[in-house]
Amino acid sequence: MKIQFELMAKYNRWMNEQLLGHMENLSDEDLYEDRKAFFGSAFHTMSHILTGDLLWLNRFTLVPSEVMLEQLLSRYPSPPSNTVYLVEDLASLKALRTSLDDDISRWVASIPESEFNNSLTYRNTAGAEYSENLASVLLHFFNHQTHHRGQLTTLLSQSGDNDYFTDLIAVIRQ
Repeated sequence: MKIQFELMAKYNRWMNEQLLGHMENLSDEDLYEDRKAFFGSAFHTMSHILTGDLLWLNRFTLVPSEVMLEQLLSRYPSPPSNTVYLVEDLASLKALRTSLDDDISRWVASIPESEFNNSLTYRNTAGAEYSENLASVLLHFFNHQTHHRGQLTTLLSQSGDNDYFTDLIAVIRQ
């Protein structure tokens, strides 16, 4: 199971690098304009993925691993909700995203295989407590990223950029 999550962390990093590179070529209008997507603009969609990742990673701090996740997360802002945007510009978003993706990969690689079958107890942003299988919640974590990157590719396409490949198979073949 661990190897699959390491693959998803690698895919996450690869996709974010690809899409942020494409976003750097957008006009300010195409980057920041509200296009009536769930999070409005391309920038806010990518920003939401960062916010969501940080919310979930803060819930994962009690997962035993060789990497001290709580210590890594002390370098990042701690969002109070999933609707907060932590950065104002693309350069800041790219810097945080790149660093966080490296930390996600290192953390996932440091989780002992036996932990994936254990339960994770956490609270959501509304304060409700849940106890769920770590592997299932980690799968949600990576699926959430993929879901919103799908929305982002639609926004990039609306801006005329269709020159990217988003399929996981690209990373599998590397």
